Order: sequence, then C-alpha cells, then structure tokens
Amino acid sequence: MEELLFGNCSLADVDVSGSLRFVQDGLIHIQNGRIAFAGPRGERGDLPRRLELLDLGSRLVTPGLVDCHTHLIYAGDRLGDFLAERDPVALDQHRFQSGGILATVAATNSAPRESLVTLARRRLDQMADHGVTSVEIKSGYGLSLEGERRLLAIARELSGYRDIEVVTSFLGAHTVPAAFADAPSDYIAFLVEEVMPILAGEGLIDMVDCFIDPEGFSPAVIVPYLMRAKELGLPLRAHVDQFGAVGGGELATRFGARSIDHLEHLSQAAIVAARSAGTVAVLLPFASLHKRFPTNPPVTELRAQGVVMAVATDLNPGTSPTSSLLLAAYLAVTLYGLRPVEAFAGVTRHGAQALGLSDRGSLEHGSRADLVAWEVAHPYELVTSVFDQRPQRLGSSRRGTH
Repeated sequence: MEELLFGNCSLADVDVSGSLRFVQDGLIHIQNGRIAFAGPRGERGDLPRRLELLDLGSRLVTPGLVDCHTHLIYAGDRLGDFLAERDPVALDQHRFQSGGILATVAATNSAPRESLVTLARRRLDQMADHGVTSVEIKSGYGLSLEGERRLLAIARELSGYRDIEVVTSFLGAHTVPAAFADAPSDYIAFLVEEVMPILAGEGLIDMVDCFIDPEGFSPAVIVPYLMRAKELGLPLRAHVDQFGAVGGGELATRFGARSIDHLEHLSQAAIVAARSAGTVAVLLPFASLHKRFPTNPPVTELRAQGVVMAVATDLNPGTSPTSSLLLAAYLAVTLYGLRPVEAFAGVTRHGAQALGLSDRGSLEHGSRADLVAWEVAHPYELVTSVFDQRPQRLGSSRRGTH
C-alpha cells in the first residue's frame, strides 16, 4: 500500500453546501492515491507510526484546480480579429487576416499533428504550473469526421501529461463549416447520422457540447443533435445565450444538460430550470472581458435560485487566449461579483461537478489525492488577487478513472 502523511499545513476546501472549510493546523493521510484523512491534526490520534511526517512548511493545501471549459487544442492565432475591433489601421498595415472560428478551423486542420500536440502540451504546462489537475478539452476546430477525430484522439493522449487528467467534449456543433454555409440543418444531420455515432463508438467522447446562440445554432436546428447525444448516453453541455437571448438555456436544461456556459443573456426561466435540473452554470469572465460585453451573467439571480456556479478559462485563440484559471476566478470576483468562497468553489468542487467528477474537487475522505500546496495564509488570497506562483503538487492524480 502506497501511503503519504503530510503535516505542518493548513487545509481548505468547500463543502457540499458551499461553505468554506478552513483548518489552520491540518494533517493529510493519503492511501493509494486517495484521501484517508484530511482535517485538524488533533482529530487524528492514531497516526500511522510507520510513516514519516512530511513537513509542508506552513503551506495551504487545497484540492487541485479543475478547469471545466477549454478549447485547448488549436493552431494559429486570432490577432486579426482582435485588431479589427480595436486597431483597424494596424490590421491593414500588417495584413493580418480575420475570420472568426473558421480561421482557427483552417489553421488547426492544416497543422501537423505533432505541432498540435506540442502546442497543447505547452498550454498544459502552464496550467499544471498553476495548480490545475483536471481539465476539460473540447473539439470543435475540426468540423469534419477526421478533423474532430484527430482533436479528440490528441486530447485522449494528453491525459496524464504533467499528471493532469483530461475529460473530452465533442463540440462538432461549434459553428457551421464553409461547405454547409447555407444549410446548418444539413450539417447537424451530418453530425447526428455519421460523426457522433462513429466517434462515440470509438470511445473518444466523454460529453457532447454545442453552441446555442445567435452566433451559433438556433434551438430549432440543434434539437436533433441534443436528441442524438441522449440516445448515445452521452452527458450534455452547452454554450448558451452568450451574444444574445435565443432560449438556449431553457432548451439545454430541458435535455438535462450537465452545465450551461457563458450565460450573458440567460433568462430567468432558464435559471429556474437550471436549479430544477441540477445544471451547473459555468462562468467564463475572460470572454466577457475580451469581447467587452455590456452585460454580465446574472450572478445575483443564479445565487438566489441556488444554482451552482463554476468558473473556467474558456482557453481559445479568439475570445479567451489565456490558461490562467486563478485569474479567471479573480475576474469572476471583480467583474461578476462572485463571493470569494463561490470563486474558490468554482475552480474546485463546482468545476468538478460541471464535469460529473464526484471524486475530486474536495478534501473529503475517499476523494482522489489531487492536491496542491500554496504559499498563502488563506484560500481567498488565491481568488482575490492577481496571483502568480507555482504551488507544490502532492500525491498522485493517476488513481482510478473518471
């Protein structure tokens, strides 16, 4: 039996009610990659005498961070899109091309596989260096059977790199590819009839995602896609109501979506439905900041209805070119008005909940020992400042599967 015993540390996580648990003189006992005990030192009277007590130097131990929404595998950049909105003169002078999601699709599909893997590992390095131990990676920059298969297969191979576990989301319904420009329903039919069954059968999909929005797919067009996900037994997620209100939140929760994400124009009816369905609201403040949205997600209403809120980076080249999850949490506090405990929960317990990962995100008995130790005195320091340090990783995350 592999065992580790850590002391001279404080501990922090969030319980199932959303309340902070903070222990200033803590002890952690790990057995075979799982938490056997994490709590006040004085409550563990039967310390295993055969184990050396590993001194953490008064660090704060928390669950590993969970980034529950990323588009991490891509090539190219979208500097042209950025300059088109902010500096058209520079755009013209330097001949940058703009083109939205389809520009990234073209760059990604033309990039060698080895290049995509190298770029993805570089981004995972940044995440691991800042406490992330689980990450969701979406496809959606392939928009064909082979393109989506390649991205999902790379994501599968990346799981375990830097001891980070990867969860995959099929995002074929990200946007309409050029070949189907005038026929979005035909594109959805292609995904439903050909792509989804094949990739699900190959074991490449953990969840199915889609974009229900004025800039994405209408509710009427996307319904067969949602139905197919349900038929295949795949949990559903959805980008909804980001650029405008189209009823995406209501539709996704009607299909039992595990999470709804973005939410800048989410309706009150969708908020009530999310509570009833147990759907997690995933907040992506970098995208709001990057796009300079005048409307924020309805945090006050979500809180009043008791809807669980997670926070993620939305790492992508177009609207959120960053891998810093703690900075996303900071922006959720400063831009959206999240309470510090909500932001901390959002990148730990509730981020895991958005991915259906009940075995991590907390310090509870039996949880995976995906733990990190920080040189801070209080957990709120992690989410209320522009925080940049490399925490110490404890234990091993490669225990069991999701």
